[in-house]
Amino acid sequence: MRLKVLQTDGWLLLLGLLALLGVLLWQVDWRDLLPNLVGLWHEGQAIMRPQGTTLEALLLPAFVWLAITFLLKELSPKPTFWSRLIVSVGIALLGIRYELWRFFGSLNLDDPLNGTISVVLFLAELLTVFNSVAFFFHCIFSIDRTPEADRLSQAVIRGEYLPWVDVILPTYNEGVDILRRSVIGCQAMDYPHKRIYLLDDTRRPAVRALAAELGCEYRDRPDNRHAKAGNINHALPTLTGELIAVFDADFVPSRNFLTRTVGFFQDAKTAMVQTPQHFFNEDPVAVNLGLEGILNNEQTLFFRFIQPSRDYWDSVVCCGTCFVIRRSALDEIGGIPTDSITEDYMTTIKLQTLGYRVKYLNEALAAGMSPETISAYINQRLRWGQGTLQMLFLGGNFFTAPNLRLTQRLSHSLSIIYWFLSIPRVIFLLAPLAFLLFGIAPLRATVNEILYFYFPYYLGNIMAFSWLTEGRRSAFWSDVYETIIAFPMAITVIRTLISPRGKTFKVTPKGVVDPHRININWPLIRPLMIIALLTIVGLIWRSSPLQDTIVNPDSLAVNIVWSIYNLSLLLVCMLVAIDVPQRRFTRFLRSEPCELIVGGDRYVGQTVDISEEGARLQIRRCDTCRESHHSPQGLRTYSAQFRLLPPSELADLWISAELRWHDQERLIQLQQGGSSEPVEMRIRFLDLSLAEQRRLIPYLYCQPGQWDEIRVPEIKTAWAMIQSVFRLHPLAESR
Repeated sequence: MRLKVLQTDGWLLLLGLLALLGVLLWQVDWRDLLPNLVGLWHEGQAIMRPQGTTLEALLLPAFVWLAITFLLKELSPKPTFWSRLIVSVGIALLGIRYELWRFFGSLNLDDPLNGTISVVLFLAELLTVFNSVAFFFHCIFSIDRTPEADRLSQAVIRGEYLPWVDVILPTYNEGVDILRRSVIGCQAMDYPHKRIYLLDDTRRPAVRALAAELGCEYRDRPDNRHAKAGNINHALPTLTGELIAVFDADFVPSRNFLTRTVGFFQDAKTAMVQTPQHFFNEDPVAVNLGLEGILNNEQTLFFRFIQPSRDYWDSVVCCGTCFVIRRSALDEIGGIPTDSITEDYMTTIKLQTLGYRVKYLNEALAAGMSPETISAYINQRLRWGQGTLQMLFLGGNFFTAPNLRLTQRLSHSLSIIYWFLSIPRVIFLLAPLAFLLFGIAPLRATVNEILYFYFPYYLGNIMAFSWLTEGRRSAFWSDVYETIIAFPMAITVIRTLISPRGKTFKVTPKGVVDPHRININWPLIRPLMIIALLTIVGLIWRSSPLQDTIVNPDSLAVNIVWSIYNLSLLLVCMLVAIDVPQRRFTRFLRSEPCELIVGGDRYVGQTVDISEEGARLQIRRCDTCRESHHSPQGLRTYSAQFRLLPPSELADLWISAELRWHDQERLIQLQQGGSSEPVEMRIRFLDLSLAEQRRLIPYLYCQPGQWDEIRVPEIKTAWAMIQSVFRLHPLAESR
């Protein structure tokens, strides 16, 4: 019964808007209006023609905007309010100019079939341009709460404000090793009044035993109703803290997480403080293409750029982890909402309707695991998209909820538009096929018109996007991310609009990647491959001298360029859909002095990287080899003792290890004193005790300020995309 009521609310809102539009149209006297519209149409067509035919005249708008952008970048290397405003207005004007030309000068209305496809393509472009312009204008304003955190944290540091914090880790199917790391990280936070709770939704004896071993609280429940939201709500009556910190089971907080966030709650109107999600492993897009360290995690744009802007509009989105919430405010909204599978977003809306502030501290104070496989990545995004769209059909969504300002509603509505963009992306992939295979031309345009109207807008987006986001995202890679998810997301959008409750909450699997073989995601590849093959067939067919077009002479040239770009995107996305082997544990680049004792000999050098599993070393000298009584023959034993040297915080910790690999020939030269070149060794740690884990895990995961962003220039990411087309990295890995 409740489902029908929730769906009715959403459809009533839509029907009301349609009825209002109908009333307005009914009042129009079409007999007088139609001639005027026809006249306006012809005037618009006359205006929307390129001014001149020379290449210089056609490229003049693009060159003017290019010069303006370069000047702004020189005057303001780091974007300011004014530079963001100028660029946003410029992009908006170029976008409006382009869409006016599309409407007046490029629609093909020769017959119903051409006209229908042409109008559909135009509407898809209109939605995409509107989203881009809205994105730029939305992000003109931003709030940096780091100075506020510096000030408010002083009361916490001095011990003047130390409310009790219940730290909860809801878990469903995460491995015990992952949970061990997270609990130890939570226990290592520098905050005296905290209690750690493992909320086990699968009632596993191993997790109960882990909680007992680590000394944290354990909670379970007899069923799994309402998934994560139900798990948290079931535990709430047993929690007594004034604040609750929530982490997904794979996230590890920095030592200063509570120190930086708790101080905000001295303001009684602050109900929640959200911090970014950061990931210590690369996302599957970068891994499968071999672009680790070049591509940012796909979510970086949202967490490090969009969320601070949403904070300005008081429309921050709770993201389910890495946040602290006031217990009394949570009780006031009846606990975590269970109506939507994106329960975190609904929590935000309910708090904001009560007048509470949800603040965003743009500091990476915790890190977790990004989805390791492309299927997990896609499923996670589908759940987010479905949950966001579900809210259209829920009572109290951001359109109908009371007490929200108009700016809040508009900011939240952009979340809805974003998920609808999958449908235009599918249309952009299919549109060239209409001409290549069937001679249907949804776009009636010449090369001159493309250069004059489209190229300045496209170039403006490329130039502005990477600069304004400060290297967090490239316009090229935005196309890749949208194409990867286009087909499954378009299906999810349509299915959700028809049946909002279609799919239940599903936990994103973590720690399940196969380290030994590749995995081809055929369900994701098939539609991309079919379109690619049809595009190639269409290009060959339409390029045949037996074929001709009566639409306009440049249709073939325009569609060839369009198809080549689509083919590049499709090839990159198909490569992304092939999961390559990955390491079980993330390796952290750490260059610190260390020593290794093997068979009585003491080796000294530097670490290259360290993980929970082991370390890679560059040995530079052996202090005892030449004094040994045996002749140098490499290493006779594989057991070893390893430690970091001062000033490392682990300088007093000896770890038992085994030698897994070393360069035997160069090691002998080093032992004999005949080589000054460092020798690489790889070791694996053996049977770490709990005391050793409590030292090693905080050293690896919990150091304040260790989670830096990757910011890559646009030219480098564009070159990386070109390389991806030719490197075929997943196929090379399979060999």
